[in-house]
Amino acid sequence: VLVDHYDLDMEWESEIRKHVEKIIVIDDLANRKHDCDLLLDQNLYDNMYERYSNLVPTNCKILVGPKYALLRSKFLQVRKNVKCRKTLENILISFGGSDPTNETSKVLTGIKKLHMKNTKISAVVRSTNQHMDEIKKLCSSINNCTLYCDVDNMEQLMISSDLAIGAGGTTTWERCCLGLPSIVSIIADNQTEQIKTMAEKKCVINLGDCKNLTPYDYEECIKQIDSNMLMNMSSNCLEIVDGKGCFRVSEIMHSL
Repeated sequence: VLVDHYDLDMEWESEIRKHVEKIIVIDDLANRKHDCDLLLDQNLYDNMYERYSNLVPTNCKILVGPKYALLRSKFLQVRKNVKCRKTLENILISFGGSDPTNETSKVLTGIKKLHMKNTKISAVVRSTNQHMDEIKKLCSSINNCTLYCDVDNMEQLMISSDLAIGAGGTTTWERCCLGLPSIVSIIADNQTEQIKTMAEKKCVINLGDCKNLTPYDYEECIKQIDSNMLMNMSSNCLEIVDGKGCFRVSEIMHSL
């Protein structure tokens, strides 16, 4: 049984143990005990090897860090064509989900003020985005700006971009796998520690809590981007995630 739910813990897992051979848990909060045979936390933290030491049985295998990031095989396939970014010619905006604080519009408003005539802008949204009308108007008012909805080729958009602007979460590891430098705002509490660590390792630029951000914040951050920053972030990202996490986890699962 694979358990991936913040409301489930040792109590629930212990109940089902008599019915299953093995229990595998995916977690990233490290705030409750588990009864499992394997625990996976694919995020990056300063103390990631100690976080679960008192929260799982002594015989539990603990897999931590983005070397175990569970990415779709397409990211590994296109990774072989990745080049370290050096110039800012293509910007990708993607906050996933419903984007409740409308970060997409904030970023587009900031970019509009920069008059980036020679830079292509790609804005990716879901059809469930409640700010769609505003986003469409902003995209149509910006030179070289294209709006994408419900895409299934995110890896292609990432590999053709020089800078991403978006949120934390799983997409962080997708961007890293393809060496894509990022400006990141935090849209959920469980992203805070991870993004802080990533910023310290110079893989992303951390703008902090999205609720405190304005278009001006994004505008000023983009203005500060130079070639050295792009190259450093791109190189650092490529070192952290190689896209082979699924294979590593699968091999260990079958050895339990």
